[in-house]
Amino acid sequence: MYFKSFTWITVALICIVEGYEVTIEQDGPVVLGAVISFKAQLYEGSQKVSGKYTFFWQDNAIPRHEYKVEELTGTSVWNITYDRDGYAPGTYEVEVKVQSRFIFPFFIASKRIIINITAMLNGQIDLIQNNVIQGGEFISVKEDVTHTVTLLPPDAELVSRNGSSVTSYWFLGCSYLGPTSGLSFTYNYSTNDVDRKLKMKVFVVVTPPGIPENNTIANDDSLITSSTSTTIAHPFSQQLISDCDDGSIPFMPIEHTKYYGFFSKTVVPTEPVHIEEVKGTNWLKNGQVLNITLVCSGSSPFYHCIRFIPGVYNSTENETCTYSRQTQSCNITVVHLFPQNTVHTVLFILGNQVSSVVKPVAVTTYNEKKHAQLSVIIVPISCSAAAVVLIVFGFAYYIQSRNRYTIEVADFDFSQSNDTEYKTFRERLREAVSSAFTRVHEDYSEEGGSSCGGGVGGSGSGSGPSNVWSPNRKNRPRDGLLFENSDSETVDN
Repeated sequence: MYFKSFTWITVALICIVEGYEVTIEQDGPVVLGAVISFKAQLYEGSQKVSGKYTFFWQDNAIPRHEYKVEELTGTSVWNITYDRDGYAPGTYEVEVKVQSRFIFPFFIASKRIIINITAMLNGQIDLIQNNVIQGGEFISVKEDVTHTVTLLPPDAELVSRNGSSVTSYWFLGCSYLGPTSGLSFTYNYSTNDVDRKLKMKVFVVVTPPGIPENNTIANDDSLITSSTSTTIAHPFSQQLISDCDDGSIPFMPIEHTKYYGFFSKTVVPTEPVHIEEVKGTNWLKNGQVLNITLVCSGSSPFYHCIRFIPGVYNSTENETCTYSRQTQSCNITVVHLFPQNTVHTVLFILGNQVSSVVKPVAVTTYNEKKHAQLSVIIVPISCSAAAVVLIVFGFAYYIQSRNRYTIEVADFDFSQSNDTEYKTFRERLREAVSSAFTRVHEDYSEEGGSSCGGGVGGSGSGSGPSNVWSPNRKNRPRDGLLFENSDSETVDN
């Protein structure tokens, strides 16, 4: 009977325990002497629980830290300090157990966590420009850079406690830049440092009140010095360290009463983006394709995007790219065809690791008025004028040549001219045929009379007619007769 009841109680407790979980948060790592805080939160499933629970805290340090507290909210906080006199730097394990009560107390959850206790201050160097902390290692060479050591909250609380004095010694690579009072240093990188990876280093010394601030440096091969041990106001030489590798610093003896910290930050000075010019025309005829190029300078890579906005757009300088393209050359060309008779704005958004710029370019398309080409007017007029000049000079030359020569016309038609009367084609044809036969008959008659009439060129006593030459005679006797078209008689001897 009792065994059965115990079994049911055990099963119920197991079911209850399996539903709980506890988590631990901590704000370490911390330097020896600083306060480290732990926070435990109890969950049932995924929900925070409330009610009365007992938290048991302990670590594995020697001597051990232990803490027990009863909470009503399911949350417990534990703060402890690892003193410099009793503990060494290193890793420790912290455990929390949560106890509940159901008839009798039992543990429902537990958790362990590893913490790191350091000998040096913990933190990082932040780069600040224009009151904005730069998230990465890129900084602009156009602005002063404030290098600030940001300590973790437990270490920062330790440094600020009791009015401790802080001195920081700054190095750029292996070159000592000088000390500052506090944790900040302002420096302006030169253009010679552009696109180079540099290492900014700082050595922080925290002196509690009532302790002298004399800093003694011993002989070190990496430091140019002639003395074995020297006490100076500036503990680091302003000469270049002759043998400087990454992370090396001049040797400084550690004093047990002071706190020290060494921090480094990779810095890449970068030239911000600057727009030089926009090449191309933004006044386009209808149908003409836009082709403009934005030329800029700065450190690559560049990120850009382009927007086409109807109308004239006034930039707010806060525009960003949803999707951007990366390029190594800052020559961005846009080729685009706009609708006719419109006004658009081409918005260039570009930047690099340290800056961004916005450049709006208004583009206007217009309808061009058609004008006759000059050649269409000049060429016809020129040709016409040349033709007129040639005609005038030709006519003048003709008149001059005509006046220079006298033309004599000889009329060998000795027959009587008759008045021309109008005749039809048939009448003229009949007359032409009759004339042909009559002319042949006359020719033969003339030749016959010449034979009977005696000699040539004299008057005969015969009764025949005299030998008279007719201009219309076509036959040309060769012996003792006249040649046609001759004004004199010739006789062959």
